[in-house]
Amino acid sequence: MDRRDRAVFCRSLRFLLVAACVSGQATSQSSAETPPTPAAVSPPPAAQTVAPAQPIQLADGTWTVRGTRVPGSRFCGEWLVRLTSAGGQLSGVVSHARATVQMQNLVLMPDGSFSATTPARMVGSRRAPPATVTGRFSGDTVSLTFDSERCRPRQGSAIRHASGG
Repeated sequence: MDRRDRAVFCRSLRFLLVAACVSGQATSQSSAETPPTPAAVSPPPAAQTVAPAQPIQLADGTWTVRGTRVPGSRFCGEWLVRLTSAGGQLSGVVSHARATVQMQNLVLMPDGSFSATTPARMVGSRRAPPATVTGRFSGDTVSLTFDSERCRPRQGSAIRHASGG
């Protein structure tokens, strides 16, 4: 066996060793991903009847939550969230940075919690940053958190005012 044959043999041997290692790893990974098949499978327990959660029924009216400015802040001024329930439909607006913006994606959950967003909006030369409103209705009271881009989250609550008419 001359030098040339020996070099080819060594390269072939290295290739085979690398291929064997890679193959061994692939086999061990696939066997680790596949859970063992149980010897006996017991039938699933009988389905229990669970009553669906009854959605909260909001009385018609308006909730107005007002917040004060953050002392020492130029951007975190007074804010207002007004939620209105009429005929089973919930809607709302947010007023801050001298702009009033309609809430979007307002979702009321069966447990009375809700969430909504407002997009950024330009009013004259002022920009009202995007905001998120989350909260919960409990009876005639709403408690919520108002979170805007520039300020820390702020909380407030209000009692329902019945619709006139």
